[in-house]
Amino acid sequence: MHFFALKYRKYKHFGTHDQPTKKMKQFFKTTFACVLGVFIAGTILIWIGVIMTIGIISVSTVPTYKEKNNTILYLNLKGELYERSKENPLSLLYSEKSEMSLGLDDILKAIKTAKDNDNIKGIYIEANGLFAGYASIDEIRQALLDFKKSGKFILAYGDQYLQKEYYLASVADSIFLNPVGMLDFRGLSASPIFYKNTLDKIGVDMQIFRVGTFKSAVEPYTTTHMSPANREQTEVYLHSIWEHVVQGISQARKLSPRQLNACADSLMLFREETRAVQAGLIDALAYRPQMKQKLARMAHADKYEDLTLASVTEIAGLPRKAPSAQDIIAVVYADGEIDTSPNDGINSRKLVAELDKIGQDAAIKGVVLRVNSPGGSAFGSEQLWEAVDRLKQLKPVAVSMGDYAASGGYYLSCGAHRIFADAATLTGSIGIFGMVPDASALLTDKIGLTFDEVKTNRYGNFPAIHRAMTPGEKAMMQAYVERGYDLFVKRCAQGRGKTADDIRKIAEGRVWTGADAVKLGLADQIGTLGDAITWVAGRAHTPDYRRVDYPVKKTIYEELLSELGSYSRTSLEKWILGDRYRPLDILKQIQHLDPVQARAEIGHID
Repeated sequence: MHFFALKYRKYKHFGTHDQPTKKMKQFFKTTFACVLGVFIAGTILIWIGVIMTIGIISVSTVPTYKEKNNTILYLNLKGELYERSKENPLSLLYSEKSEMSLGLDDILKAIKTAKDNDNIKGIYIEANGLFAGYASIDEIRQALLDFKKSGKFILAYGDQYLQKEYYLASVADSIFLNPVGMLDFRGLSASPIFYKNTLDKIGVDMQIFRVGTFKSAVEPYTTTHMSPANREQTEVYLHSIWEHVVQGISQARKLSPRQLNACADSLMLFREETRAVQAGLIDALAYRPQMKQKLARMAHADKYEDLTLASVTEIAGLPRKAPSAQDIIAVVYADGEIDTSPNDGINSRKLVAELDKIGQDAAIKGVVLRVNSPGGSAFGSEQLWEAVDRLKQLKPVAVSMGDYAASGGYYLSCGAHRIFADAATLTGSIGIFGMVPDASALLTDKIGLTFDEVKTNRYGNFPAIHRAMTPGEKAMMQAYVERGYDLFVKRCAQGRGKTADDIRKIAEGRVWTGADAVKLGLADQIGTLGDAITWVAGRAHTPDYRRVDYPVKKTIYEELLSELGSYSRTSLEKWILGDRYRPLDILKQIQHLDPVQARAEIGHID
């Protein structure tokens, strides 16, 4: 004890008389104070912004659409399409009628309202750049076809039609194109992105363990191009979707599939606009002022100014008579990747709790699980499967598949009483993989860190991203992944009433379209969300019911605080790290990945 006291006094003595040391301490104090001051000031400014924005929202009066005669539903195809609309705090800053974030739920509700409301004379579709999957487009398209039974008109116009927008607009009574506009009609393609070279540059090697020849989700991390198996499955599902699209346009436009494919092969995008009219893809060329006159005539109004163009949000928000039915059919949304991000996608723990709560609610007579997910955590997927299995012991459960219900998305779906898919849904991908990063090159060679260790047992420091896995660790990891695959196959067999061998023949991580899934027995029928709701109500013997959606949507204040909180953290990291932020961002994404994934990596289809 005397020695340590003496040693402390010795260093304290030297520090007292060493002027350079005092200056160095003062330097660090000043530097720390400056950094802390900037951080505190930034935080204060952010919260001042939050308070001011909340104040603006509180005192602002958002114009509410009041039902009027000669109204036309304005379906503005602009921006990204989400499964559900959400409150946008920034929408108050915009005066023009544009959908800040389109929700499929609001679009379907608006079209249904427009069909039944006598004040709404028709629908005007305008192509302005919509990013959506073909299954979601199909859902809207089916609603528009149902709308046409009312005898009301649908007109479509575009300066430029993206391929998906044209497919949607093909149901219109008349399709118009700007005289100097463009029509994108060229067939489908998928372009997966590969991260291998990027990971090599930052010094991260992904150690991969997988089951399934077609399980292509790992390829972006291990190679720079598609494997033969992945290319094969991609070609099959692309042709299946394209055939479905061509068939839909063929029926709507009275053109043969051969004629349509000839148009696609001619690259209509760069052809003269009159060529699209001659080919029968477009009815006429028109400028916007001419469209106003056409809309007035179709609505039997004296002039365009007598019309009211109401947005999807406005029509969907029209007050409706509250359903008197006490019985409920619950629509539960499972949208996004499973347990991959702490803020977005499907949180398996929260969704399991939601399903358990619904199971105990006597007023809820049946459940439709709306699945739009490429999968994610294998552990989370199993928890969701078990929750669905518990729920279906209590009440009818159907699944309605969106753009994706693949891998973990199919895992949580396979146990339902009945599965509805769109012909263009991408599903299946029954397979799992494990992924453990080896960041030793990044941490040691690029950043300069070194590591030492003390452990009591052989695997005491597993897993560790600062070193490569040993052969023994790799063998055990592969065995673990294979057991996970066997469990996935078993769950699918139980849910679909098949043997494990039957499932293995169509598994191997292969992606199928909804049309092929029905043929293979992975899904029961082609149908919309509305079809699934109708089926569940029938199975529950509940003809009189009201629909309630879960989880409950966030309020505008909750959305504001969530977005600003995420924005402030990201901004601070970018400010401190500068150009080094990108490697950190990649590592953050890797950090939130479950080591074992039931996830499908599907390239963007366009």
